[in-house]
Order: sequence, then C-alpha cells, then structure tokens
Amino acid sequence: MRYKICILSVLLLISRLVLAQTTDFATGYVYNEDGIPLGDVTVQLGNNGTTTLSNGHFSLESIPAGKHLLTVSVVGYSTFQDTVVKLVQENLALQIRLSKDDKVLQEVMVVGKSETQQVREQAIRAIVVDTRAVAEQPVTLSELMNRSPGIRIRQSGGLGNAVDVSINGFQGNSVQYFRDGIPLEYLGGGYGINNVPVNQLERVEVYKGVVPMSLGGDALGGAVNLVRPKHKGSSILTSYEIASFNTHIINLSAYQSPSSKKYFVGLDAFLNYSDNDYKADVEIVDANSNPQTVTLPLFHNGYKHYFAEAYGGIRDVSWADELQFGLAAYNIDRESQHPARMTTPYGALKVYNKGIIPSLRYQKAFGNINIDQFISYSHINRSRVDTIKGSFDWYGNFRERIGGTPGESPRPSHSDINFSNIINRTNLSYFINKKHRIEANLVYNYISRLGEDPLGFRFEGTDIDVLTKEATYSKTIGGLMWESKWLNNKLTNQLMGKFFGFNTKGINAFMANDVDLDKYKTYSNNNWGIGHALKYQLSDHDFIRASWELTNRLPRENELFGDNDTRAPNFELEPERSFNVNIGYRFQKHKLTAEVSGFYRKTDGMILLVPIQPPFAQYRNLDSIRGYGFDVDLSYLLTKNLQVTANATWQDNRMVDIPDGVNAWMNGTRVRNTPYFFANAGITGSFGELLTHGDRIKTYLHWNFIREFYLNHIPRENEPKGFLGLFGQASVPVTNIVPNQHLITAGFNYFLPKQPISFGIEVKNLANAKLYDYYKIQRPGRSFHFKINYQLTKNSI
Repeated sequence: MRYKICILSVLLLISRLVLAQTTDFATGYVYNEDGIPLGDVTVQLGNNGTTTLSNGHFSLESIPAGKHLLTVSVVGYSTFQDTVVKLVQENLALQIRLSKDDKVLQEVMVVGKSETQQVREQAIRAIVVDTRAVAEQPVTLSELMNRSPGIRIRQSGGLGNAVDVSINGFQGNSVQYFRDGIPLEYLGGGYGINNVPVNQLERVEVYKGVVPMSLGGDALGGAVNLVRPKHKGSSILTSYEIASFNTHIINLSAYQSPSSKKYFVGLDAFLNYSDNDYKADVEIVDANSNPQTVTLPLFHNGYKHYFAEAYGGIRDVSWADELQFGLAAYNIDRESQHPARMTTPYGALKVYNKGIIPSLRYQKAFGNINIDQFISYSHINRSRVDTIKGSFDWYGNFRERIGGTPGESPRPSHSDINFSNIINRTNLSYFINKKHRIEANLVYNYISRLGEDPLGFRFEGTDIDVLTKEATYSKTIGGLMWESKWLNNKLTNQLMGKFFGFNTKGINAFMANDVDLDKYKTYSNNNWGIGHALKYQLSDHDFIRASWELTNRLPRENELFGDNDTRAPNFELEPERSFNVNIGYRFQKHKLTAEVSGFYRKTDGMILLVPIQPPFAQYRNLDSIRGYGFDVDLSYLLTKNLQVTANATWQDNRMVDIPDGVNAWMNGTRVRNTPYFFANAGITGSFGELLTHGDRIKTYLHWNFIREFYLNHIPRENEPKGFLGLFGQASVPVTNIVPNQHLITAGFNYFLPKQPISFGIEVKNLANAKLYDYYKIQRPGRSFHFKINYQLTKNSI
C-alpha cells in the first residue's frame, strides 16, 4: 500500500509543475422549440454567468479546461441543466433549445457536448436511459431498463426482490454495477437498480460487452452506471407514490449551495415499502392427495427498505475542484415467501441487511492532468432468521412440528454476519494535446467476513461455528488507456490494457467436511486483458463503431465464501475469461434516430452454481459459452407532440466445449433460463393548454414482448422450428417452458401551470397477463400507481 501512496504523491508533484489551465471562451445561442431566439435567458457555466441578447447570443470568457455545470433558465420555460466538458485549447460553441412542453427538447453541442451526448456517441457503445425525462412517472428503474434494446431485468417477484441484469445473454456476476463510476459494492445492497427511485438519478448508462476502462471493473458482459445529477444553487425535490399491494415509495432530495459561498450540503433519502401480496398460481395437494393449481395471494412477501445519505464539502477552491464527504446508512427487512422456485411456501423466514458507509471523494484539474480520488469504508451486517418449528401451506395455515430441528427451509439459521469493505479508486487522465489523451485507473477492494450462527454449520467433530473463522478477499484491477483522434477528428481510437489480481483466504468447510482448522486455504491469481475500440464519423448525422476485448471476470466474495445456507464455499475459484466483439451503426437526423448493432462472445471457465451434495451446491469453473446476436433501436418524432419508439433483440447463446460424458448432450444447447428474443414499442405525447392556460400533460403507452424460453437445457432438435426460433413451440413438457409474455403499461403526468407540483397515474400490466421471470417465479398482475411530485428550486423558494 505504501508504494501506491508514493506513486500518487509523485504524480501530484508533477501535476503542479504543468502549465496553468488554458482559459478560453464559451459562446452560443439559446432558442425555443420552434427555433426562435430567446433573449434575457440566464446562462450559468461553472462560476461564470451572463444573459442572452435579443438574438439569443451569449458569450463567456475565461472558461478553464475540465467539467462545468451548465444551467440555462428563463421564466416560462423548463430549466435545462447538464454537464459540459471543456477540452484543452478549444473554445466551446453551444446551442441550446428550451421547451415549454419538455424539460429539454434538444441540445446540440457543436464543440463541447453534454455528458449524456458524449456517452451515447463514444467509441464504446452505451444505452443511455434518460431518467430526467420520466422522473415524474410512477415507474421503477428496472422497468425503464427493460424497455432498452439488448437488456433484460430478471426480478424474482415484486418490489425489492432480487434482480439480475441480462445484457446480450450475459447475466449474474458477469454484469457489474457502478454509481458515478465507483463500484457499487461499497453500498452493500442498500442502493441499486431494484430500489433507488428514478428521481434521484440523471441517467443510467448501460454498456454492452466492452466496458470503458474508466469504470475500473472486471465485467465480462457489460456494466450499469447509475449517474446522479450535478446540483447548483438550492433545491428540494420530494415525491410520494402509493400503489397496489400496499406499496409506498417516498423520495427526498435536498441541496444547498449559496452562490456567495464555496461550500455545499445535501441529502438523498428514500423509503420503499410493499406487502407484495399479489395473487400467484401455486400447486397444492387436494383432499385426494392429487396435485392441483390454485390462485392465491402471497402472504409472506413483504419488503421494507430505507436509505439516507448526507453529504457536504467544498468546491472551486485553489486546491480542489470538489472535495466531498458522505455518510450513508440503510436498513432492509425482507420476508421470504419461497425458495428459488415457487415450490414450498415459507411463512416466517426473514432476511435483514443494514449498513453504515462513510466516503470521501476528491477531484481536481491541474493543468492538463485531472485527478479523481475516491475511498470508502463500509460496515455491513446481514442476518437470516429461520427458527420456527413447523411449516406453512399456501393458504397461510401453520402446522407445528413436534420435536426435531427448527426451521422451514432445508437449513435453519439465526445468523449474525459482519462484512467490512474497503474500496479505493484512483483515476488520472492526462491531455497530451487536443487529439491525444492518456487515462489510468486503479481500483483496490478488500472484504472480510466474520460472524456467528448458533444453528449454522459446525466443523466436523467440533462445536466450532464455521462463521467464527474469518474469510478475506482482496482484488486489484488496474487499467491504462490511450485515446487518440485522427483524420480531422473523424476517427476515434481507444487502446486499453488491464490487470486483474486477487487473493483470498478461508476454509472450504460445509456440513460434514473433514477440515484441519489450522490450515486456511489461500489462493491468488494474476491475469491480463486487452481491449480496443474504434469510432468513425461518416457524416454529421451518422457513424460506425466497433470494439473488442479479451478480459477476465474475478470471482465475487459470495461465490468464494458461500452463504452459510445451501451454498458451500470454494476458495479455489479461478477467473472467467472471455473474448467479446461488438459492432454498430448509428444514424440521427431531424425526426429519426436509428441504431443497429451486433455482438459475438466466447467465454471459458464460467463460474456456475452446481449441485454437489443435496441440498448443497457450490460455485465452480465449468462450462463455456459461445454466443452472437443483434439488436435494432428506432425512435421517430411523428409530430411536434408525438414520438414513437421501438426496439428488438435476438441472441443465440449456447453451451460449448463440454467434455464427453453424461452432459455431452448439452453441447450446442441454449443457455437455460435466458430469453433469446424480446421487443419493445411505445408512444409518448406531450400536450399543453389542456384544462387551463399554462398546464401540460404527458401521456405514454408501452408494450413489451418476451419470446418463450426454457428453465433447463433442452435438446436442439426440440427447439421451435420457425425462423430464428421465433415461431412455434418447443417440443418439451410445458413445465419446462416460460411462455410468451406481453406486458402493456399506460399512464400520464399532469403539470400544474406555474406550480412546482405534478401528478402521475400509471396502470402496469394493463391486460392483467400472467408474467414470469427468474426460474418461472410469477410477477404481479394488474396494478395501479399514483405519484405526486413537489420541487422547489432557488428561483421559486
């Protein structure tokens, strides 16, 4: 650790010797949605501000290189706010359009571009989910992401239940999660795509295949980056949603930054609660001992979760662009209705998760060098309580068990497990000139687990609790990237190299294993990866891009440590290794935006959960997968008020390289429990002057389709015979098929004139269709949602 500190100190010293930041100009125009110039508009770029002339023109001097918050506001129009990146030795030429109907109708950055635009147009492809455009809707982040091409969110039930993102067939731990570029593990499950309200995000970046080096992850199949808004001035945003199944979602975001001061403080908090008592089809045994399917409400599926993060710091001082301290706390109480499949009802088993997480982030541009440093220590406590002596049926009736061991599940538990997590992320970028940039990224993560469970595993022949023996895991992921521009900036080239290393220590013990308690198992592994991305600008309206990488995915701590339940530890896991290729074409002009892309991947040594000794399973390096596919994404503005969107994804991911033996027949079979075709279509409208002067309404209708897929591997000859498997039905038992599914959602938002209040009403699963996911666990039927939003800004307080 000492050598890392020395290296950082040397870099800081060198950066202070670099020439002072280049300070140039920012000019531009502001228009309304009809292209008419707007005068007397307030334009604030970082610490510099001005107002537009009658022709909409503005000019700002002395704009340093780096990132700056751009805020454009005028009475009668929605405020536009985004981040602009000022490159070294270049002026900014900006054009912004404001709209009465939408927050932002269009923004065009001729030289400097918003971060959202840059992400969409970079060499490495990303799907950008614009949460600002739907912040007032009673919609979850998972639902928004499911409307994007190539992405499926797999959720085991209702609000708060576990989710799994599938990107081009990659799923599970092959996909990684970040918040503002920082690995999300440090928040311990208290903040994620299954619980954070969309109001608290500016956008979500979903990378498919190759992942930018700046994220510093070891993902194989993609990454999800949750990006929070960058505030300026003072604001309060709160919302309350009430919905079916006794669902309540409360959100609060507050920010204070006096214009005459350098400090800022803020708070982000939310509360999620739901009984999740929707009706589902379950199998019971009737009076004649015959199985039959009945539809009953779930009775032990509740979820309660609160999260709060207070932060504060200083910005725009001589030695720091921003220094921020944060302290987050969360608590999750979740009832467990059934195991991984809806086979056995539970009526008392509960899972708890809570944590306290302090953090520190420092950002500064020293001339041509930018430094972004983050460090956090988190203390996470997890508990699983299954102590009741008896069992429940699907009607909620309890049958007491006389004598014997406690617990409803195969493994009784009353665990108390503590995790300590240290994460350090250092990012340095150096602008050699306006055409060449070097970026380095280093992430170090250390995790330890220590706990107790009076009902848990004991070492063979002893009364020693397995959890009382500490398990540790540390990993280091480093990367170096050279970005260059050629052919009059039409060609962008990124060359990346990555290092992956980890070390773990623990005891491979479960149930009746004969283990020497003095011999910890220690395993370490070091590996390298390389990647390359290219983008060529064909014209002002279209470009092509391609990327490839040979990379690694390190084991996760839960795969190494086990779960003290039915998943045994394995401290000898090796990294997965994958070769990925992506290629795509994007066109955008006037009313039409279109993009088509394809992918190929070959993954070896996949880490999969396999049965070893009933009821136990263990993560092991086993199978390999080869896959390819494509997706198409379209958006068209029918009229000034109506826009239609559509996308479709087809993918063919199959098992390969399985050696001869009892499982050899699985060679060439589809990856189980994974959709291979899905599509979306939607129409949105925005209308004004509906009930009174100055009001506004936004309406929307979305349709989602998922082609049937299969719970287990099925012989290739039993697959549907239609084109690409899109027609017909597989010739396998219906119990092994997750059928075709159609999900229709409709709603509207109403905005009061000149008031900071808006309302949203939405009906999910309008047709009350039977929907399934994640090992055929049934999802909620039709539900009704109402959301009220209230926002105050500095201008309205």
